[in-house]
Amino acid sequence: MPILRVKRFPGRLFWRAVASGLGAGFAPVAPGTFGSLLALPIWYWSGGSWAVHFGALALVLLLSVPAARVEIRETGRKDPPSVVIDEVAGMLLASAGIPWGWKTAALLFLLFRFFDILKFGPAAWANEREGAVYVVADDLAAGAYANLVYRGIAWLTG
Repeated sequence: MPILRVKRFPGRLFWRAVASGLGAGFAPVAPGTFGSLLALPIWYWSGGSWAVHFGALALVLLLSVPAARVEIRETGRKDPPSVVIDEVAGMLLASAGIPWGWKTAALLFLLFRFFDILKFGPAAWANEREGAVYVVADDLAAGAYANLVYRGIAWLTG
């Protein structure tokens, strides 16, 4: 006779904390916006180093899919609003290769949120599918859009 039965697997609290951006995903309004903001200090602290920035992006990506998978299982929702690690990954991709600056950060943040909410093209395709990979993929598409549009704006205003 077992003394303690664990219904859920060990480590689920760790993965839920990762998925929610240490709780940012449980904000009562706009959890995705709060999740996106989490990427800004990482971008700033990378100090313009491509290696540090892409290392942080790679780490976030490695953690994001299993974390999203756990949160999907825990909530029973296709794309739980509490999952914001995907916004962190998307915003880090949006800022990839772009030097830090407050105005730059504000513009990239707005572009990323615009494309994350709008969801067209590959982002819409990923958003229509089920699974943790697709939860992350639509935000990566939004990040790529934001990065490209920012670069276009910078080139035009150059």
